[in-house]
Amino acid sequence: MKGPVIDGEGWAKGPIAFLDRDGVLNYGREGYVNNPSQMNVIPGAGHAIAQLRESGFTICVVTNQSPIMRGLWDVEQLHTIHEELRKQLLNENKDAVIDMILTCPHRNRDRCGCRKPWPGMLRTGHELLRNQRVLHSKIDWAGSKPNSWNPLDTMVGDRKSDMGAGWAVGARTFEVSSQQGLPQVINRVLDTLDSGDDYDPMRW
Repeated sequence: MKGPVIDGEGWAKGPIAFLDRDGVLNYGREGYVNNPSQMNVIPGAGHAIAQLRESGFTICVVTNQSPIMRGLWDVEQLHTIHEELRKQLLNENKDAVIDMILTCPHRNRDRCGCRKPWPGMLRTGHELLRNQRVLHSKIDWAGSKPNSWNPLDTMVGDRKSDMGAGWAVGARTFEVSSQQGLPQVINRVLDTLDSGDDYDPMRW
């Protein structure tokens, strides 16, 4: 399996909100969220997604899920987990629509380009949602933050690897507590003057 697993479609006319999954939309678990019964959405996450969509954001979830390559479960199981995620978000707010979910199935040792902090999933999301090819230039982690595709593009995550992926594409980055998730920063994300949290790729 070379690239990310793609689930969904859409067309981004404005900024994209790249959202990590576990710890941002739902509570994570030690040993992974392995089936739909273990999926528990963080209260307020559905309302936050609806607010983003109302403000013109396209929603693209980007999640590392190495259990696939570890052989713990397969892509079909992943889709059932994501169906439950979508269902719970929509149960909270009918406008909490996720346009696309991209999943990296690899382990660190697979040396892929899509496992965060590498920005492969964000690049794929941009290409698919905006129908724009990206030149895969080398990332200079010691250099300056790249220019973003859209000044309001955003990456929300609960780990430094999420922040790294957002930094690598020039997006605004917002780090959250894994117990509070997206609702913790929704007002900041919607504030067009908020440039996000500082992130130094050489210090994590």
